Amino acid sequence: MKIMIVDDEHLAAEELYDICMSHGLVTDAVVFNNPSDALVYIAQNNDVDLAFLDIEMPVMTGLELARRINSIKTHTKIVFITGFKEYAYDAFRINAIGYVLKPYSDEMVFNEIEKANNISGATARKVITVKTFGYFDVFVNGKPVYFSSAKSKELLAFLVERQGGSVSTEQAVAALWPNREYDDSVQSLFRKVLKSLRSALADAGISDMFIDVRNQRSVDITKFTCDLYTFLENPRENVDIFRGEYMEGYGFARATASKLREKYYSIKGNGMF
Repeated sequence: MKIMIVDDEHLAAEELYDICMSHGLVTDAVVFNNPSDALVYIAQNNDVDLAFLDIEMPVMTGLELARRINSIKTHTKIVFITGFKEYAYDAFRINAIGYVLKPYSDEMVFNEIEKANNISGATARKVITVKTFGYFDVFVNGKPVYFSSAKSKELLAFLVERQGGSVSTEQAVAALWPNREYDDSVQSLFRKVLKSLRSALADAGISDMFIDVRNQRSVDITKFTCDLYTFLENPRENVDIFRGEYMEGYGFARATASKLREKYYSIKGNGMF
């Protein structure tokens, strides 16, 4: 496991480095006192498994650095270092796996290293398959993912259709409730749907397929296979996986369904399905 440590206090960063390197799971660690340098490194290297980020830093806080790391779509797990308990809520809103309160012990740091290792191991064993032809469904290792809210499932379907493109709250609301005014009431409803979606993905152990940064939501298309993407990648070769139906029951999907049928007809001729 490779670790990144970002703390503007040199002695604190070196102390944490020594603790991390004493754990058997850690093979390498890099230390940065400047968050901007850390961000450049993470953008150019995809080998950082876990990042310990100090929250209170000048120029760029650890919270902002974490948001930017997440936006790069890396697999890096985040643990915050702080002397203030009140940051815990903000930490978990950014999908951090934990936080360590100062002054911390070796055991506290080791616990976070082992947690990150366990999460990485669990994620590696999960195969996510998204089905859009016919009705929309998500499977993990062949088993369907359960959504307690129909709208949360529909939101994920909308994000999948966008093929990794970002969606704002207003765009999502327009897709899910096309006849509703964009007011405080519907925004509150959307937040509940968003919470339900996060919960469903977390229960299935596939939270990392969902990206939520600065009022922009998307899916990480590198985390799953999808019949729509397979078809669009090479329509002629994969034409037979499409049977004329696409995300049945979702109004926002009608335009795409029509385009898929046109593409199918152009390849197979003008016969009916």
